[in-house]
Amino acid sequence: MDLRQLTTFLEVAETGSLRRAAVRLRVVETALSRQMRLLEAEFGTQLFRRHGRGLALTESGVLLRDRAAPLLAGLAQLKAELSGQAPLRGRVTIGLPWLLLERLSEALAQRFIPAHPEVSIRFIAGFADQMRELLLAGQVDLGLLFDPAPSRALALEPLLAEDVVLIGPAGAGYRADRPVPFRHLATVPLAMPNAQNPFRQRVEALAAARGLGLDIRFEVEATAPQKVLVVQGVAQMLGSRQAVRTELAAGTLCAAPLRPALRRTLSMATHRDRPVGLVARRLADAVRAEAASWVACGDFASPPATRDAGAGRAA
Repeated sequence: MDLRQLTTFLEVAETGSLRRAAVRLRVVETALSRQMRLLEAEFGTQLFRRHGRGLALTESGVLLRDRAAPLLAGLAQLKAELSGQAPLRGRVTIGLPWLLLERLSEALAQRFIPAHPEVSIRFIAGFADQMRELLLAGQVDLGLLFDPAPSRALALEPLLAEDVVLIGPAGAGYRADRPVPFRHLATVPLAMPNAQNPFRQRVEALAAARGLGLDIRFEVEATAPQKVLVVQGVAQMLGSRQAVRTELAAGTLCAAPLRPALRRTLSMATHRDRPVGLVARRLADAVRAEAASWVACGDFASPPATRDAGAGRAA
């Protein structure tokens, strides 16, 4: 059996007639009939049932048609992709922090998606520990994570860095040019993610090393409700200045950096044991470009070059 036989079989199955299939394929009908007999002999089953109006698929024939059609279509797509002639097509899932959900989706909608209209992107937002578990479970193709817990299964590529700020209600009096000492965190109620979150664990470890106890009043798994608690004056939060820039401009929140600075790094992650498909690689290229532009405009800092480079890159 070869691919030509399968192609011929699908043509006969579609037309329901050896004569019509022979016309389409520009071959003699007897040659076509012989190929079908050889295919039936190879599979050891009858693929067609003859009747007065032509041919109908048997149950085995239906099974072969349903399996062979996507196989041949996939091979044709692969051939076109390898030759650089096919439009990018497929579905990709990316996990990312709440902080970047709106900004990255807008950027991709303006540049990547118009260039690749046949690509479907699923965005999943969450904290680093959630994205890490989704990556390990194979539920996302690419992950953007701030300082994820180490895992040999993940390849990490640093994209950008930022200094975390303490965010409080308007009356807290925080200013960008007046860092607050780390010990100040022990004097205010905090809203933070769950105890398994790597960033929270890092902050708690730094506090413990200084003999400080933190008052984590609320455990909240998303940035938006954390901001609500801060605006209402019942908690403060540690996060990104970019996440609250609208509220800072409106004067409903204020923020100050910490002393010493608490810096975190955003990395793009892929699973080492799962191949990164063409669509995911192209999306990774677009994400790199967007991250580089954010660093260039001063919204974020350059990352340290200390992690595995090459997440999502072609070998």
